[in-house]
Amino acid sequence: EMYVTMVNQVAINLSVCIVAVFIVSFVLLNFNFMAAVITTTTVLMITVNMFGMMYLLDININPVSLVNLVMSVGISVEFCSHITRSFALSRHFSRVERAKEALAKTGSSVLSGIFMTKLIGISVLAFAKSQIFEIYYFRMYVCIVALGMLHGLVFLPVFLTFFGPARNSSVVEKSSGFGKIEEEEERNRSERTPLLL
Repeated sequence: EMYVTMVNQVAINLSVCIVAVFIVSFVLLNFNFMAAVITTTTVLMITVNMFGMMYLLDININPVSLVNLVMSVGISVEFCSHITRSFALSRHFSRVERAKEALAKTGSSVLSGIFMTKLIGISVLAFAKSQIFEIYYFRMYVCIVALGMLHGLVFLPVFLTFFGPARNSSVVEKSSGFGKIEEEEERNRSERTPLLL
């Protein structure tokens, strides 16, 4: 009977998780609606890609894979939220410069702190003799970490350069301590900088 309702359970549980990601992102990203939408959209894309990887790896939807899908939503937030927050708090005016600064400040932390530690942690599962650990934990977790890293470090910065939230000067001044003098100096410096071909 549980397997009959599994598709509905997957839809309900993942919908609740995505809504929770949006609400928490909205609050923790200083009530920035666009930043929360971008974070939630990226997490949703990682989850959809997980379904594709499950199909390619011949992993069925069952209670174990459902738990892993729900956990993939939570793990995916780590790959996205730090980059989006750095982008939102950047004091640069150009979205491209803000994305560069976000990657420079938090990209290495995401790569080493999240990607490498999770990859090393789950690598021991590759040697498990139990098929449930090897298929439902090792394969799925490798996919979660790889997709999260690719979306967080490759897709998200590009997405932010096109659709990223506008610069919020009041939040930037509160969080970084820069006032109007530094802001004016940076604006003048960017106007005087010649274009390099």
